[in-house]
Amino acid sequence: MNGTLTKLFAGRGVIVWTGITVLVAVSSSEFVTLLEEGFSGSSDVSVRGALLGLGLCVILALGLRWPAVSIGLFVAVAYFFLTDSSLFFWTIVSFMIFSSLAATARALSVRALFLTLSAAWMVQFGIQSGKDAVLLVALAPLAAMAFFLTRNIYLLREKNAVAVHQMQAVREQTRLAVDRERKNIARDLHDIVAHDITVVAMQSKAAKFANDGQKALEALDVIAKLSTETLHDLRLMLNVLRADGTMADSLTQNVDKPAATTVYALQGAELFVQRLRDANFKVTSATDEKISDLPRSAQTAIYRVMQEGTTNVIKHGLTGGTCTFNLIVSGSEAILEIANQMSNSRKKSGDLPSGGTGLIGMGDRMSAFGGKFATNAEDGIWKLRASIPL
Repeated sequence: MNGTLTKLFAGRGVIVWTGITVLVAVSSSEFVTLLEEGFSGSSDVSVRGALLGLGLCVILALGLRWPAVSIGLFVAVAYFFLTDSSLFFWTIVSFMIFSSLAATARALSVRALFLTLSAAWMVQFGIQSGKDAVLLVALAPLAAMAFFLTRNIYLLREKNAVAVHQMQAVREQTRLAVDRERKNIARDLHDIVAHDITVVAMQSKAAKFANDGQKALEALDVIAKLSTETLHDLRLMLNVLRADGTMADSLTQNVDKPAATTVYALQGAELFVQRLRDANFKVTSATDEKISDLPRSAQTAIYRVMQEGTTNVIKHGLTGGTCTFNLIVSGSEAILEIANQMSNSRKKSGDLPSGGTGLIGMGDRMSAFGGKFATNAEDGIWKLRASIPL
């Protein structure tokens, strides 16, 4: 209901409904006379005024849907029925109302034609009416004032509508930017936490079932370092999210390995290869120094894919099995290839969460740089291949 009323009485609707109210008010005495005395007992002015007021109300109502038609019909009425000063009030009121309506027309041709025909009518009226032409002294300035005042208000309203639309567009862009940033933050948190916690979980199992005290101590050492790195990374991310930067990580500045926020691809390759070896995989690796020439953002994307790929190997790979880890430049592409033997048993990672978001995130990172991402399993070997154009 509120929406319908707002639409009816907004913009042009205000002019139409106000104009109809004024025309009915001006013609009300003539309507009363006709009801009391009938057509035969009423004066010619009363009959003409009542019929003219009714006709103008109908014509004005058309302006809600077809303003050009409404304006054209009024001009015709003016030339055929407003030819003398006997309908003084109807003439002034109707010209002011329809001048305001014409001012809201979008087409310049409609506005110009109305003003031209109105001026021609006034010239004709002045010639034919003689002494009654004094009516134009009031009519011309009032009609002109109604037209130009309404036109200015209408232009301001259009500008305001454009400004509101632009503000809405900015809000939508801001919302999309926030959504994208939330997605990026969620993806980064997944990459950091999922990788490190997976390694911690696997190492804790290794320590639990190790028969060799030295191996248990080595597993615990890996757990301690990864826990410290994870805390360091989370603090850095939260520090970025806080505008005042109050979460400075002064306690973990001396971490001996590059953390996930230190996104250099070659260092990352070295780090993740070592983590695979710590997890008891037999790793063969190859890296290309040209990778360091990639932009920092591209290195970040590759780093995250290496991180998630390493997580998948540790979670799903055959412990003690072979794994290849290559980060090379081939032609015009930087290519990451990881291949590992798959575990035949689901017990290894059955108690670790696996929602498939990692693969989606890796694909998103590569596509953002115009790269490619694919995985496949064949003959017991899981292969991951990601590439970015140089």
